Amino acid sequence: MTPLAQRVANAVYARSPQVLCFSCLAAEQGLDEHDVRGTACVLVARAGLSLVERPCASCRRLKHMLVAEVAA
Repeated sequence: MTPLAQRVANAVYARSPQVLCFSCLAAEQGLDEHDVRGTACVLVARAGLSLVERPCASCRRLKHMLVAEVAA
């Protein structure tokens, strides 16, 4: 996993169960939103994260975001 992917994954896990949209996650981490979105594809495929549509904990807009999958 790249350092960027690890950084984004760590941020998602650290905030769980609160979730941030890509815009707010990028701003919080000081990253480019485009880079966060691109990294999300890798994290969904390889790191056990999921892409869902929920209200953002920061901006409150209904958007797609990364979440830590909950084991059943």
